[in-house]
Amino acid sequence: MLKILGCRGTIPVSGEHFTKYGGNTSSIYVPVDKFSCVILDCGTGITALNSPEYSSIQNYNIFFSHLHWDHIIGLPILRSMYNPKANVNIFVENKDIFNSPTDFLKELFKPPFFPVSYQNLKANINVNFIDYSRSYHFGDLEVSSMKGNHPDGALVYKINRNGYTAIYATDYEHSEIFDDRLAEFARNADYMLYDTTYLPDDYNGMFDGTPKIGWGHSTYKDAIRIARKANVKNIILFHHNPDYADSMIDEMLELSKMEFENTICAYDGLTLY
Repeated sequence: MLKILGCRGTIPVSGEHFTKYGGNTSSIYVPVDKFSCVILDCGTGITALNSPEYSSIQNYNIFFSHLHWDHIIGLPILRSMYNPKANVNIFVENKDIFNSPTDFLKELFKPPFFPVSYQNLKANINVNFIDYSRSYHFGDLEVSSMKGNHPDGALVYKINRNGYTAIYATDYEHSEIFDDRLAEFARNADYMLYDTTYLPDDYNGMFDGTPKIGWGHSTYKDAIRIARKANVKNIILFHHNPDYADSMIDEMLELSKMEFENTICAYDGLTLY
């Protein structure tokens, strides 16, 4: 089981035009057992885990695709960070600017940006640099990664459980070299959550005169192309544009289903089995 807690890109949104697909930024929840889970990204969606239905979770294994604000901003609001009984294992890509894996947390949890400093967090926190050459195992759950195409870099993740596979390719821009790698990485996946921030005309600058090429995001057309090449069973449209109201995302879903019937549009709370 995989649950989408947030699927909006760049910034959270609210209002009557965003109720269908939700306004929380990227976060994915995958339970391991009653007491443990895997989390992909900590956008504002992760705050759903503060509700009583998740109160039994003590072990969090958090994998970041990258450290842009919309993917980390929910972490300081996760109440388990202040619970001495919680174990929080964080996995992040190594960057030259980091002297140690904990550096980004020390910057995130630091006044004046946040009132609680890293040293005052109560959870048992362990931060690790991602090792691309290996998979990580939590119960019967396997997590592996590859480098994607995004400004400052971003990781694509694969979640595998007993032959059931989901790909998490947010903040990914289509590119010939990277697409070949992604297609191989996603081979025969059951689900591919893919960055469809832009309609093709918007990506090419026909909406506002500004092409979005090189901005690190993609389109439903490219999701379909990669899915066909990889024999992916279902596409999940993900990382919704904060400027796109429900009606525009409805249009994108309809267009995608015309070419790839097994297209699903992500929304806050969507659960995949």
